[in-house]
Amino acid sequence: MLSLRGAMVPTEIILSSKTYEQIVAEQEIAEEDTEESTRLILETHFSIPILIREENTDVITAKELYPDRCPICGRRIPFLREMIERLESRATNKVRCPLGHRYEGEIKMYYLNIFQMEEMREKSERIESCPICGSNDIQYLGPREVFCLDCEWDNNMLPRF
Repeated sequence: MLSLRGAMVPTEIILSSKTYEQIVAEQEIAEEDTEESTRLILETHFSIPILIREENTDVITAKELYPDRCPICGRRIPFLREMIERLESRATNKVRCPLGHRYEGEIKMYYLNIFQMEEMREKSERIESCPICGSNDIQYLGPREVFCLDCEWDNNMLPRF
């Protein structure tokens, strides 16, 4: 069983040409669109860049700020994507929480197989407690949609490792 930790931010999707063609067909994108415009349509739809290549494919590249909560006050870091980009562009690894506390942070990178993620979601059993905070105060929003009332985790987020 996977242990869930912090929030991950997807940064790009890497697809094989076969999977890419399948997604284009499922999205019913007009055939008269060029390859470049089709990819831009999908990038807009998914809100992250899409690469098409033949090796190491069908993965989502995701980054995680660790820790994603301030060790002093326990607050979550807002605008996580922007904080990760800021840390990557600077020589420092200092994170500032919403209350101004500074602490050392690091960026972890993951390659999540798209098909394994689908299988994990399909095979998921009924969740009785939140995998993030351990609270039993969870709410089912549908047959497979679960939401934690304490930490705001939901099972539609990317898996957190």
